[in-house]
Amino acid sequence: MEPILLYGVPAGSSMGLVAAFERLGQPYRLCRVDMLTEMKNDAYASINGRQETPVLITDEGRVLTETMAIAAWLEARDTQRRISFDPRSPEADRMHQLMAFVNTGFTAAFTPLWAAYEMESAEPVLLATLREFGRKAVAERHDRLEAMIVDTDFLVGDRLTLADTTLIGVARWAEFHKAVDGASYP
Repeated sequence: MEPILLYGVPAGSSMGLVAAFERLGQPYRLCRVDMLTEMKNDAYASINGRQETPVLITDEGRVLTETMAIAAWLEARDTQRRISFDPRSPEADRMHQLMAFVNTGFTAAFTPLWAAYEMESAEPVLLATLREFGRKAVAERHDRLEAMIVDTDFLVGDRLTLADTTLIGVARWAEFHKAVDGASYP
């Protein structure tokens, strides 16, 4: 059986894992899940009780959730080091550091924006406050990330790695939410 990645739309962070699978070059399948409608039922809850994406159904039929856990699963299978580095290298340490930052503080900065997006009927003042707070938080996290990286095409080394794909999945939210000007953060 080929592994199956359940990825979320609209704008799920799991698209970064799709990029990692593509770069890895090993067979896999995709299953698209609408995060606003298709995850909120008992059938999906039987796969992931938190009713979130991403979800990986491994080639052995096990269910694995959470971006970092799925990235680690991919890294362990990256024998040709297409998306990772030797596990004991400084580059691997740096890759994990950047992935952790993106998966925690960087991703969390978008929480107020997602909350505003998902509210069906909220007071306009509340929505405006959430959006303003979220945009400031996102800009601050972008600034922190820019300070952590050097002037290179990739986050670590001279090629696309799991650090880049983790960022790919989340960074596109800035445009989705009109949070920051992408040109300010090359």
